[in-house]
Amino acid sequence: MIKVLVISLSVVISALSFSVAATDIKALNPIQSLKVTSKFFKNPIEYNITLPKSYNEPKTKDKKYFVIFDLHPRSQPYLSGLHDWLSHNGDWPWLESIVVTPASYNAEFAKLFEQIAADPNNHTMLDYFENDLLRTIDKTYRTNGFRIYSGFMGNGALGLFALLNRPTLFNAYIISSPSLANDFGLITSQAKLKLTKKDDNMRFLYLSTGEHQYEQANLPAFGLFEQALNTSAPSTLDWQVHRNNNNHYMSQPIISMINGIEALFSDIHNDLKADSEISKKGVQAIIEYYERISEKKYGFKVSAEGSLKALAKSVTEKDSQKGLNIYQKIAELYPESAYALSALAKAYADLNDINKAIKYQTLAVDKSKSMIIWHQKKHQKYLEQYQESLVNQLQ
Repeated sequence: MIKVLVISLSVVISALSFSVAATDIKALNPIQSLKVTSKFFKNPIEYNITLPKSYNEPKTKDKKYFVIFDLHPRSQPYLSGLHDWLSHNGDWPWLESIVVTPASYNAEFAKLFEQIAADPNNHTMLDYFENDLLRTIDKTYRTNGFRIYSGFMGNGALGLFALLNRPTLFNAYIISSPSLANDFGLITSQAKLKLTKKDDNMRFLYLSTGEHQYEQANLPAFGLFEQALNTSAPSTLDWQVHRNNNNHYMSQPIISMINGIEALFSDIHNDLKADSEISKKGVQAIIEYYERISEKKYGFKVSAEGSLKALAKSVTEKDSQKGLNIYQKIAELYPESAYALSALAKAYADLNDINKAIKYQTLAVDKSKSMIIWHQKKHQKYLEQYQESLVNQLQ
């Protein structure tokens, strides 16, 4: 027993040693410096650009990435750390992103913030974001056009100011404990009016606060903004408000980032349940839903395969032929998917049509060749099972 324990500990220590070598932080989170010039400032402003590990790998040379932007220089370590942890298992639950943060405090930039407080109609800050900062990032790096704004307290209020006055700047906003007191930027007083004036693109807002003494002064205005969301937010704005009253206010950005990211990308990582409102409307409703989020939210194709399979499985329990029709539709929509073909093969096998099961599982095996060995072996095993079933039928 002791010998087995010693061997097990040796294996663990060996694995840990390898892990340390394989997770060198400089390799996982390479940081580049980007200087952005603008007519609004005498000198360029420097930003830290934290790239995902895959960015410079040959196999991903054509991949484009999300961008997350935060105005606080000290947000870089926790954003890059959270991002690396939440994305390293195949983009789940955080799709790989480029993290953009200022390299240091900039007095000239701070004056633009003061201008908004003095004159909310002064949108120079938003002009700088649109015409200089974000444009330079897009020109310099392989971005996919989807941008996330992260902001805490004053920077959080600025995010809401951007949402109301220049919503096209960012696709998603994760805002923690925004400093909304004294109607900063006319955010609370104009929220109802400006929320209604949105285009048909989908946007996301995760908004949170707590009851810490530093947050207390902003709670009345926070409540007014929440009321505006309830009464005036367009259907294209996917929003949620949270009061994390059990946490210290300095914890709010961390908690909001984790929860916000999971909520933002939930429609990519989680399939619709068969009894969801959309799925109850049938196959076409599911297809249209994914077409909408692909076009209006993300800007790239999001697969409906998993949700259609969930519906097909549920329908098959009551009517195997109707279920088969859905599996056929899935294979038609996703002819390059080994798992779509494999699901169709199983549907035929369940109907005891082994010849067609073998036909489609053979195609699945072929399509799986571009996948890792584990998936290839899985599909080959299914094929061998169907072939064995056919032999048994013929005997």
